[in-house]
Amino acid sequence: MPVRKANLQNSSVSPFRRLSASQVIAWRNCPRLWYYGWRERLKSPLPPQIIRGNAVEECICRVLRDSPLYLLPDSDYDMTSPILEDGSPALDQQEGWIGPKLKILPESNWPKNRSEFENWAKKRAIHYFDDCWERATNDWKNNPNRKGNSSDIEPQEGLDMVISGLNLHFNELERCMAQNGGKNFKNWRITQIRDIWPSPDGFPRNRLCSNPSITEGQMTWIEAWEFARPWFVDPDAKSFSQTSSHPEEWFQGEYDLVYRWSGNINIVDLKASIGKGDRSAGYLEQLRLYAWLWWETHDRLDIVSELEIWYLGTGTSKKVPVPDVKEMELLSIELKGLYELIHAHDPDISDCPTNPIPLNIFEKGGNPGNPSIDQDPLSRCKVCDVRAICDGSDYEIELPMMDRIERFGHAWPITPLGNLKTRFTVSGEVIHLNGPELNSNGTIDLSFTLQNGYDRAKVKIHRNGGPKKVSRSINEGSWVRIDNSLASLWKGQLVLDLDNLSQISTIEKSSSDAIVEVETRASIVGRVWSIDAFPDGKGIRRWSITIVDNSGSGGAVAFKQFIPNSAAAIERGDEIAILNGESGEFAGRSQIRIGPGTRVVILKNSEDLIPF
Repeated sequence: MPVRKANLQNSSVSPFRRLSASQVIAWRNCPRLWYYGWRERLKSPLPPQIIRGNAVEECICRVLRDSPLYLLPDSDYDMTSPILEDGSPALDQQEGWIGPKLKILPESNWPKNRSEFENWAKKRAIHYFDDCWERATNDWKNNPNRKGNSSDIEPQEGLDMVISGLNLHFNELERCMAQNGGKNFKNWRITQIRDIWPSPDGFPRNRLCSNPSITEGQMTWIEAWEFARPWFVDPDAKSFSQTSSHPEEWFQGEYDLVYRWSGNINIVDLKASIGKGDRSAGYLEQLRLYAWLWWETHDRLDIVSELEIWYLGTGTSKKVPVPDVKEMELLSIELKGLYELIHAHDPDISDCPTNPIPLNIFEKGGNPGNPSIDQDPLSRCKVCDVRAICDGSDYEIELPMMDRIERFGHAWPITPLGNLKTRFTVSGEVIHLNGPELNSNGTIDLSFTLQNGYDRAKVKIHRNGGPKKVSRSINEGSWVRIDNSLASLWKGQLVLDLDNLSQISTIEKSSSDAIVEVETRASIVGRVWSIDAFPDGKGIRRWSITIVDNSGSGGAVAFKQFIPNSAAAIERGDEIAILNGESGEFAGRSQIRIGPGTRVVILKNSEDLIPF
């Protein structure tokens, strides 16, 4: 099975805190790089090359899903899949599938040899490509954290890569035919058995009609196309809806192509590149991690036989050594330890040292250079995306560090991003208590008003779940201390949200940790690292950015009518001030919320500053 869906009811592992191949590769390249990228969430802007990669993979998968049994080369139909609300294909329903509705073409229209099949596949690719390119371009343009222009890359280059990928698939079909389908082919002709996760082909999991390609004697090309079709992510499925999760659910990944025709597993990764440069080292590690993930998700019994990278820019395949059982056992120990360090708990920056490895040197086709390692031990630092803020880099850049700023006839005290207070300890008397109620996952639901003298605060459970540590002695009128609460204001009233880091203990009446001491307003000055969301008039109704100063990083967000007029003019690298915002936290990161009374000011344009 190429897909093992995670159990969303498993409260021990957050779906937002799983390991992935990209994280492991970043950690091995430099632990501090992982820290900035995933803990601080400092994401680099996406170049237009991402358009090519997404369009090429989608187009290849759409052609592989088609069949000349039903579709002529220039047919306007395609094997569109019905999709469930969670974004995955509706494999268990019979309604909505295109395949059962199509008429079988006369055998005279079926490709009889490789040349005819290549011609059919090329025309199907041309049929799909423009729409794939347009969708990929729109996705890239809708991401505010991007750089460059879509005109920087040529669609024809992408189409050529699609043809290269299909040619490599035909090589696999020839290998299949040379073995007359392998050990499972004869049984397939008789039973037409389908895998639990069938290769996308326009039909549901339970295909009620027989496959018309089946004949007798030597395998035909049309049979090879149907029988050896690899599993791949359905091109109509939502992103990340077909990932495979580790049995303990702390690691996940998504395969590109999985060939299963021989009875063995061959995992192929598609790369819309020529394979030159340091990234090719990461591609090797990625595939080895996928071999390990397959082994783990198949009770450690099914070992991958082959790993390949298809470099579509050169039209070549690169074999990757498959890790043996001993290597995978060691990988399990290493990766579980890494998860415990950086995801099971919140790591400190000191847990993620600046320890870069030199750049790897690869030539076209993913072939190691000579030498294969850059001789400069700090070569990675010189091209690192976070060199501007990393204390291990000698890249000179001046980041803001102010204690006050004069604007609008007022002196605003400035809080460094690294000093933003987002969690508070308060004490008081419990009134209007609802609950507590124990949930099956160990969290506790309750709400009440906390009163301390004349001051009051509404206490409630955070939208992402509540605490597990609540005193059994809590009752109406008891005096409690709340630790690590998240504070905000709602219609002038202080609100304290409780999450998994919060706890409530009963205490003697005390004047310490008074409600009145909770200060939710703050002003900051920083440079814009990335624009993470911008209202598009459709699904996105917020403006959010990531900002950095000399002390750290954080986020800022505004919704609907509170989106500042200056938002459209703010770009990556600008130095801005957010005055009188509301300090808070989102997904473990400090955040300034822009609301009534908040002002956003551009202090310096990026053109006047040293670039990141």
